[in-house]
Formats: sequence, C-alpha cells, structure tokens
Amino acid sequence: MFHYEAFKNHTPQSYNKTIDSFDVDEFVSSVESTKAGYIIFVIGQHWGRYCAPNSAYEKLLGVKNGVWTSRRDLIQEIAEELAERDIKLIIYMTARAPMRHYEVIKAMGDTLPSINGKPVGPKINPMSHPRKVKGFRRSENQAPNPLFLKNWGEVCGEWSKRYGKLVSGWWFDGYKMEMQAAYEPLKKENHNIDTWIDAVRSGNQEAELAFNAGAHPILSLCTKGKLCPRQTFTSGENHDFRERTKKGFGRALTPKNFPPPKGVIWHLLLPVSKGWGAGTEIRFEIETLKQRIDVINAEGGVVTLDTPIGPDGKIPEKILKALQQLGNGLLLKK
Repeated sequence: MFHYEAFKNHTPQSYNKTIDSFDVDEFVSSVESTKAGYIIFVIGQHWGRYCAPNSAYEKLLGVKNGVWTSRRDLIQEIAEELAERDIKLIIYMTARAPMRHYEVIKAMGDTLPSINGKPVGPKINPMSHPRKVKGFRRSENQAPNPLFLKNWGEVCGEWSKRYGKLVSGWWFDGYKMEMQAAYEPLKKENHNIDTWIDAVRSGNQEAELAFNAGAHPILSLCTKGKLCPRQTFTSGENHDFRERTKKGFGRALTPKNFPPPKGVIWHLLLPVSKGWGAGTEIRFEIETLKQRIDVINAEGGVVTLDTPIGPDGKIPEKILKALQQLGNGLLLKK
C-alpha cells in the first residue's frame, strides 16, 4: 500500500509539479521486483486533493482542473503499467468527504460537523474532537445523507468508468459505525449507500470492496460481521501481527484466531516501517515477516504492507531491498 500524499501541503502549482515528477516506470518496476501481486494506491485522502482529474468533483467545488485535482492522471498511468506486468490495482478512497476542509465538506453535501447535534461553521476545526470541543462530532461520526451519497457516487463513478477493469478493488477509509447504522434507514431514499456503491462498481462489477472503521481487530477484521453488506475483503488495518491488549499483546492476528464473515477475504494491513507512509527502514526482521505471512497465507488470508513512497514515486532504498528479499523468499517457498 502506498500513502501517496506528497501534495497535501502544497499550492495548486507546486502540487501539480510534484505529481508531474512521479516516475511511473521506475515505481512499477520497483513494485514488480518485490513479486507483489497487487498494490493499494491512495488516490487522495482527507486533504481534499487528488492525483487524478475528476470533472464531477471539480464541478461541485466550482473550480477548474488543476486546483483540487491534478492535471496529470497518475492513476491511469500507474494502472496501465501495472496491468502490463499482471499486477492488480486497488484504489484507496475515503467513504466520506475530505474532512480537513469545511468548505469541501459543504460543497460535497456531506453532513456538517456539529456541536450537540447542531451544524457548526468553518470557525471550528472540522478535525476537532469532543475532548477539545464539548459535544463536537466530525462529519464521519454522523450518518451520511442522500445528497452527499449522490454526489460521492458521481465522483467515484467517474473514476470507475474511466479506469474500468484496470482497477480490481476499492479500499474505503472512514466507514464508521454511524455509516454502518445508517445503511438500512437510507435504503428508503433514492440515493443511498447501495447507489453509491453501484457507482463505485460501474466500471467493474467484480471490483473487490473493503470498508474501514478503525485499527481494531473487531472492526478491521469484521469478527462481528461485515461493516457493509457489499464488503468482499476485510480492511485489516492494524499495527502489528498480534492483537493489542491493555497488557501489551494478545493473540496472533490470523484467520483462525479472528475469522472473517462468510464470503469475505481475510486481509491484514499494517505499516512495514515506522508509520503510515513513513520511515526509511523496515521494523521487522525479514525472517519474522516471512514466517507470519506464511502462516496467514496458509490459513487463506493475505497481507498488505504499507510502504513509504517519495513525491517522485521512489521507495526508500533499504525498504525496497528488504521487500525484494521477502518477495523472493516467498516465491521460492511456493
């Protein structure tokens, strides 16, 4: 997985220049050298900028291409190169409007941040917390509404139709329990979670889907059921190969210890270095990684390692060499 967010603190000019610096051939060649069968690539997160054009998003914001969306379609280029080498692409996207910008939330029609149930304006940081502002709730901690789901369907649907089967799946962040609870009530509306997902799959009806509510085995591994009825693989967000407990670590995170719902692929996602998209060296011994991935694979699960990436698409040298060693070792075992 690659948290490509090199443009999060840029102006439109510098952000486009940064995305233009991305060397797709070198990046995909590096991925191929690790023997990876798929990658998850972040098209954009809660900063509101995306590394691909999107006319639906631009229209909702009332801006031209190049301001909040890149002029270069980096996703298209990466997808085509990956397909040439038989590597699948999964897109990381948020289930809700980008939360760091009140005006973007409003433009997307998403539920506004609130205090004690009453919408608040831009003077309150939309990323705030009840510990800082009493009674505060972020957008993602409230149910989505039909207008937003219509708009978000148009945004996601535009990419889906453009990329078609070049995209094998979508990993949605911020699908909180409030969104899960809203699924059934929203079904009576013309625009609901199902219509949004239909748009997500409009370019590839067989695209795999994951929904993430947080880094806890009960949620990320769906041990108490799917977060969304349309889910096909678990989000898997965790920070280690073992369950975190108050005393330290508990059971190993494996399909047998934390079985997924029927029909859902068991998937574990964790940072290979010091944090999401951060670091220059892996934090595990290669043999330890190999042993733990082998166990999970043998039980029918898969593992994704979140890997740092530079603005130009380069993977830190020490991490790349370690992943190449890991991939070659796993390949030899097969």
